[in-house]
Amino acid sequence: MDRLKLTNHIKDIELKNKMFKVIDKANATMKNYDVRQTEFLNPYEIKNAIAILNSYSDLKYSVDGGHKEAERSKIFIYPFYMEYEDIDDNLKFIQVEGNFKFKSISHKDYLGSLMGLGIKREMIGDIIIHDSFCQIIVSCDICDFIIMNLQKVSTNSVSVYEISREDIIESSLNYKDISFTVSSSRLDCIISGLYNISRQESLKYINAERVFVNYEKITSASKEIENNSLISVRGKGRAVISKIGDITKKGRIKVCAKLII
Repeated sequence: MDRLKLTNHIKDIELKNKMFKVIDKANATMKNYDVRQTEFLNPYEIKNAIAILNSYSDLKYSVDGGHKEAERSKIFIYPFYMEYEDIDDNLKFIQVEGNFKFKSISHKDYLGSLMGLGIKREMIGDIIIHDSFCQIIVSCDICDFIIMNLQKVSTNSVSVYEISREDIIESSLNYKDISFTVSSSRLDCIISGLYNISRQESLKYINAERVFVNYEKITSASKEIENNSLISVRGKGRAVISKIGDITKKGRIKVCAKLII
């Protein structure tokens, strides 16, 4: 399949390069009749990859993030005559335990410790955090390496061992409810209200390509934000816009949001 033709509509260079990899894997499956898998992708990347894979008639694919509420998933691509259940060693599952009584450990701490081992982010799926442990979905080829080398998270010593898919325990995100008013539902205004920063500062994040709406990189400050949008600003955090609606007496728009903590 023609990589340029299939990705002509994609303007984001980083996303386009990821889709090139998906196309290359699909072409390899068609040629060699074997199984290929992508790196871990976010929901927006998966949406684009599926649109591309649907143009292939002689192969199948399955999206698997290791658990029901998975945010990051892999796409497994295989010949049309196979079933996903026939594929061995598709994902691995790790549990990390430690004495976190005196210091709460965040997603950032776990991810930082993993990447400190030289592991690329694309090799790591969801990190599911609980009070005294976390569970991590990873690529098969780095599972043993993590078990052997991950000894600390933040300043805490940890024990690491492999678990099964059935051992995964879902965890709900913690939110902090906030509300604020804006002059417009434009992205720069919403970011300013979410993080209590100036619009000029919010523009810096947008121009630096550090802002994502529903996992899509957004570089236009004028993008209109809708209810239930997930806003992510690298360096500031993530939030869900619960409601954009009521107008105050001064003509400003009330916004209700949930900061993910």
